Amino acid sequence: MGSQAEPLRVLIIGAGSAGLLFAQVLKQAGIACTAFEQDTSLLQRPRDWNFGIYWAQSRLDECLTDDLKALIPSVQTDPSYVANEESVMPVHNGETGELMKNLPAPWSLRLKRKKLIEMLGKDVDIKWGKKVASIVTGTDTVTATFTDGTSETGNLLIGCEGAHSLTREFLLGPKEAELLLSPCVASVIITKISKQASIDLRALHPRYTITFHPNGTFTWMSIHDCSSPDPGEWTWMLMQTWRSDEETGLKGDNILPAMYERGKAFGYPFNEVFATIPPGTPVWHNRLRYWPTKPWDSRNGLVTLAGDAAHPMTFHRGQGLNNAITDAADFLVHLRAMKEQAPSELAAAVKRYEAELWPRGNEAVLASHENTNAVHDWKTMMQSPLFTSGLAKKGDKSASADDEAETEAKVEAETPKPVEEVQEKIVGELAKVELKE
Repeated sequence: MGSQAEPLRVLIIGAGSAGLLFAQVLKQAGIACTAFEQDTSLLQRPRDWNFGIYWAQSRLDECLTDDLKALIPSVQTDPSYVANEESVMPVHNGETGELMKNLPAPWSLRLKRKKLIEMLGKDVDIKWGKKVASIVTGTDTVTATFTDGTSETGNLLIGCEGAHSLTREFLLGPKEAELLLSPCVASVIITKISKQASIDLRALHPRYTITFHPNGTFTWMSIHDCSSPDPGEWTWMLMQTWRSDEETGLKGDNILPAMYERGKAFGYPFNEVFATIPPGTPVWHNRLRYWPTKPWDSRNGLVTLAGDAAHPMTFHRGQGLNNAITDAADFLVHLRAMKEQAPSELAAAVKRYEAELWPRGNEAVLASHENTNAVHDWKTMMQSPLFTSGLAKKGDKSASADDEAETEAKVEAETPKPVEEVQEKIVGELAKVELKE
C-alpha cells in the first residue's frame, strides 16, 4: 500500500487584515494554515485606526462564513450605521467650509482595524511574537525561521506583513523590493475633541468628511468611536497631509503643535476640531511610501505576497483594504479550481493568482500615487481620480448575478496568460511613468 499524502499546510506571515482574510479563505478551501505575527498580542501596539471598504463589499462576503458576515456591522466605527446605495462622502473647502461635492460611496463600510482583526482571527491558528528571519524553499516545501530560533514548514508561504515586507525582500532582493518615497507627508491622530466641535463636525456627515485647502493641505476626519452618549467622549481619526519635498523635522512632542498651527488656516468647524485636540495626545507623522507592484519569482509557487506587502500604496483614494480583500477572494476562486489537494495544484493556483494580481496591483499603486500628488495641488485637485471618479467602482453591491457568474466563468474557462506576458505588460506600463524616489 502506498503511503497517504501529507495534508497541505500554508504559512501566513502577518496576522493583520490581509493575513487573516487569507486564513479565512484557506479554511473555506479545507487547507490548514497558521498565521505568524511579530507582535506579542493584538493589544501590543496602542495605536488603532479605521479604514473603508468602497468597492469590495461583495468580495468580502466571498471571503467570510455566514457567522462572520453577520458580525460586520459590529466592527464599524458606528455599529448602528446601515450601508445603503445613497451613501456619500462630503468634500469641503477647508478654508471657507463650503461643501464642494458629495462623492458617491454606495454601500460603503468604515471599519475599526483592531475590531476587524479580532473578528477575522476567530478560529484561526495564530502564533504571536514570531518575526520572520529567513525563508528557505525546497522541492515542494518552504521553511520559515523566526528570530526566536524556531522554524515552521509548509507547502506555501504568503507574505502579508505589510509595506515593509521581509518576504518581498526575500523574493526580489532589498533593492528591487525597496519602497519609493512620496513627496507627501502625513500627521495622524486618534483623539477626542471638544463636545461642540464633535457635534458640529458630525452634523456635516455621521461618518466622515474630507477637506481640500487652497494652501495644499488635505484633511481627513472620521468618527472612530461614538459609543458614548456624550459627544465630548467620542473619538475621531484626524489626518493632515501635505506636500513637502524636504524633511519636515516633525517628531515626538513637536508634531501636535504643528498640527495646531496648520489647523488655524481652516474655517469652522475644522479649525475648532484641530484647536481642541487635548495637549499631549499621541500623534504619528511620516512620509508616505509606495511600491508599484512588479512580477516576482515565487520559487515555483512556494512563496507569494498579498495585501500591503504586494501593493503598498498611498491612502488618499482608500484603495488598500479593497485590494487586499480582492487578493483573498481571487485566491479562493483559484483554490476551489484545484483538481486535488496536492502541492503541484496549490503551486498552480498561486501562479494563476499572481498573474491577475501583478497588473491589478501595479495599476492601483500608480493610480493612488497620482491621486495623492493631485489632491495636494489646488489647481490639479479638481482633476484627481478621487474628485472625478469618487471611491466606488463597478463590481460591489450593485453588481448583478450575471457579473458574478461571468467572473467565475472567466477564471474557470480562460487559460492563464503566461507569466512572461504579464511581466512584459507591466514593464511596458512602468516605462510610461516617470517615478522619482
